[in-house]
Amino acid sequence: MLLLKHKILKSLLLRRTKQGRSADLALPPKTIFLRRDSLDIKEDDYLKSLYNDSRAQYNTYVNEGTVMNNYANIYNLLTRARQALNHPYPVVYSKNAMSEKSSAANDDGEVKCGLCHESVEDPLVNDCGHTFCRSCFIDFSASAGQVSCPTCSITGFKSSSILNRIRLDDFQTSTKLEALREEIRFMIERDGSAKGIVFSQYPSFLDLIHYSLQKSGVQCVQLDGSTNMKARDTAIKRFNEDPDCRLFLMTLKAGGSALNLTAASHVFLMDVWWNPAVEQQAQDRVHRIGQFKPVRQVPWLYSYFQTCSLLVLLCKLQPFF
Repeated sequence: MLLLKHKILKSLLLRRTKQGRSADLALPPKTIFLRRDSLDIKEDDYLKSLYNDSRAQYNTYVNEGTVMNNYANIYNLLTRARQALNHPYPVVYSKNAMSEKSSAANDDGEVKCGLCHESVEDPLVNDCGHTFCRSCFIDFSASAGQVSCPTCSITGFKSSSILNRIRLDDFQTSTKLEALREEIRFMIERDGSAKGIVFSQYPSFLDLIHYSLQKSGVQCVQLDGSTNMKARDTAIKRFNEDPDCRLFLMTLKAGGSALNLTAASHVFLMDVWWNPAVEQQAQDRVHRIGQFKPVRQVPWLYSYFQTCSLLVLLCKLQPFF
């Protein structure tokens, strides 16, 4: 089938690849390192619990014959599992989860306003899950000149950030986050001037990475779909020109194409994307004309079983892109 595809397309398409022009490009070598990490006991138990809940929900759709009508819900179940492999927080502290907790609290007992600390009157629930009297929140917004959550707003991060929904004084790391920090230490030890790009599909996980690196004194910038054009240009300029800015955190969709980031020589892909061509495009932000250092790529920090079948599927799909 593959040979037939190439035979047909060869007569119809003019295609130039990096492999076909490698002699002219003279790019430095590229090393791909596939990393495996095992989850700790708590993460393992949580992921298994999440898997069992998701499987039970899927079996319900199967038994009711409504699978075709619940594609969005099934995709959401898959997304939650993929996020949990990165860190439990994006699932535990998602906006939906926090809203459900708030609703349960309203049903089970008295809820206190986060400003006046009295019983809530005409409740208003913020994105982070904190509840206020509507009048208290309006008065606060008018006096403070802002509408971010007065209980948990974190300086330097958007009000919608997951960091505004978690207890930072009890911040818990994850296996994959620690693996990334280790790779960053290796990068700096090998080359004191080296820089890297961290790709993930999930802005919430990038926020967690950003906060963790910030606590460790590692300077970085971030780009995702909510970043405006001015902030985007500022982040790119700082990463390219500031030697102290070591990492660029970005989502695949926001930064996976149309950028020249040869200031970096390391690429870390934190989660697997369904289309390997998208990952390849993202990696080529670094391995391109203008790059003079050897490039090291960690396509994904591989933890638990992120299903070997998915890895096999992606390898089979690779020749088609």
